Amino acid sequence: MAKFSELLYELRKEKNLTQSELAEKLGITNKAVSKWETGEAMPDTAQLLPLAEILGVSVDELLRGERRIAEEEKSPQERDELFVDHDTVRFSSGKDTVDISSKGVYINGVKAEHAKKTVPERISGCICAALIAVAIITYISIGCLSGLWHPLWCIPASAALGCGVVGCTFDLFDREKKAAKRRKGENPYTGSICGIIMCVSLIIFLCVASVCNMWNIMWISPAAGGCACIVIGTAGGAFFNKNK
Repeated sequence: MAKFSELLYELRKEKNLTQSELAEKLGITNKAVSKWETGEAMPDTAQLLPLAEILGVSVDELLRGERRIAEEEKSPQERDELFVDHDTVRFSSGKDTVDISSKGVYINGVKAEHAKKTVPERISGCICAALIAVAIITYISIGCLSGLWHPLWCIPASAALGCGVVGCTFDLFDREKKAAKRRKGENPYTGSICGIIMCVSLIIFLCVASVCNMWNIMWISPAAGGCACIVIGTAGGAFFNKNK
C-alpha cells in the first residue's frame, strides 16, 4: 500500500493537480485523496479506472505502485511479484496482495469495496446493532414475564426495518456512495429516500395491523409507499438526467 501511495503522490504532482482538483475529477472529497496518499486507505474498485485514466497510467501500474518497465529490465525478484493464472492477475507489494479477476478486485483476500467502510457506514452499523439488540431483549423479556408474545413480535420485526431506515438515512450523507452513484448515471438521493419510505410504510403496516388486527385495511400502507417510490424514482431520474 505504501508503494501505491508514493506513486499516486508522484503522478498527481506530475499532472500539476492539487488533492482538491483530483478529488473533484473523481467526484469524491479531498480528504479521501489525502488518505490514499498517506496509506490510510485504498480507492474503491469503481474509482481505480477513472483514477488511472486521469493520471495517465494503467490500473495494474497504479496497484503495483510502480510504472511499467520492459520485462527484460526486471530483476527475477520483480518478475515474481506478478502472477497470472487463467483470468486472475495477482500483484504483491510488501504485506499487501491485490487480485484482479472477472469477479472483481480483492485486497488481501477481501473484496475491494468491502475492505474499507466509510464513516457513515460504521456509525449506522453500530446504531443498527444496538437497535436490534434492544428490540430482541425487550421482546424476550416482556414475553417471558407477561406471556405477551403476540402482538409484541412486531418489535424485533420493526427494529429490523428500522435498520433499513437508519442505513438509508446515513447513505444520504455518505459522499463516497453518492459520488459512486453519480458516476453510474444514477440519482444519488432517490434510492435512499425510497428505501426510507418503504421501510417506514412496512413498520406502520406491521405495528398497526398486528396490534389492532387490521390486516385487511393496513395493506394500503406499503401499497402507498410503493406508489410514492415510483413517483419519486421517475421524477428524480428525469431531474438528474436533465441537469447532467
